[in-house]
Amino acid sequence: MNKKPPFLWPRLLEPPPADVLLVYLDMNHWIALAKASVGHREGRALAEVLEACRAARATGLAWFVLSASIYAEMLKIRDPAQRRDLAEVMEEFTGFATLISRVAVMEFELSAMLDPVAQLPSPLSKVPLVGRGVRHAFGRSSRISIIGPSGDATEEIREQMGDSAFDRLMAEMFVKAERSMLHGPADQDEEQALRALGYFPEGPRGVTENRAAQERDLKKLLDAESRWRRGRLRDVVSARELEIEFQNILPRALAERGLVLEDLMTGPESGRAFVRAMPSTEVSIELKTAWHRNGERDWTVNDIHDIDALALAVPYCDVVVTEKACRHILKVANLPERLGTAVLHKLTDLPDVLTGRHPKQRVGALAKQP
Repeated sequence: MNKKPPFLWPRLLEPPPADVLLVYLDMNHWIALAKASVGHREGRALAEVLEACRAARATGLAWFVLSASIYAEMLKIRDPAQRRDLAEVMEEFTGFATLISRVAVMEFELSAMLDPVAQLPSPLSKVPLVGRGVRHAFGRSSRISIIGPSGDATEEIREQMGDSAFDRLMAEMFVKAERSMLHGPADQDEEQALRALGYFPEGPRGVTENRAAQERDLKKLLDAESRWRRGRLRDVVSARELEIEFQNILPRALAERGLVLEDLMTGPESGRAFVRAMPSTEVSIELKTAWHRNGERDWTVNDIHDIDALALAVPYCDVVVTEKACRHILKVANLPERLGTAVLHKLTDLPDVLTGRHPKQRVGALAKQP
């Protein structure tokens, strides 16, 4: 029951160069870096960390990346000055580099599980793990289109302007749009322009709140049947993960390949192996199981953001800096070692990882695959 199957990595996710460290910071640590960047008194102790991160990025040693969870958390910041400071340090370090959405990663991991069984080519196409911009973070194309009276006029405008001038215009438009997404709209006119590019702050929170409510529902069930917390809680959480998080993905993926669930799971052991072989799902289940076991957590939107971010970053980044409690859960489960990821809870430990003084970790999120 406790045997841990090897991870099955999705080969359709294109990794970054193998000699680059992919670094993910949670929102609290971005806030700390922003304070250091503007000379805030609470950030003075991080001056050396700030310079080490700048040096690692300037030399190409490290890529700092954002995620959909970071964008969603930015929407909650109401102080324009704080949001501006955060946006500026995020742009400096990431250049708007983003991890692809966790939903997309789940689909690619599921494809890696199903395709060998179906013995068919995957219906999915290769995509880069790291792209640019908020649209990539939410699983959409980052291409900007110019819409004219008759529809998409992008190629027509390119022909009129010439390739060089058109590409410069597109680059300028991209940066302006991405800055606006991080800074937030300054007025109603800018908000309408951002909405035309996909800005929809109400949407992500509504979906995430529904998922938090589902975890609160499970908490009530576990409160009523406390024996599950003392026993096979992980099996309960795993079953719900397939039922809820994969409710749209799994039926479609099976139908596309002419499979049924029984082709994959013939009993409890094969069911556990199926779920645990998917890296992002394993991280998600480990965190949810730990949080449900204590029985006192009041599930919030922030909890879902944390789980989504770590389920994406811990398997697919080389360095993750998160809060102490999350790091403890992951360490107890031996996930940093199994995934070959440096998981830290102090920004002051980051320079040692960037300069190689930290115990050796893997280089390149997917490079360990044969």
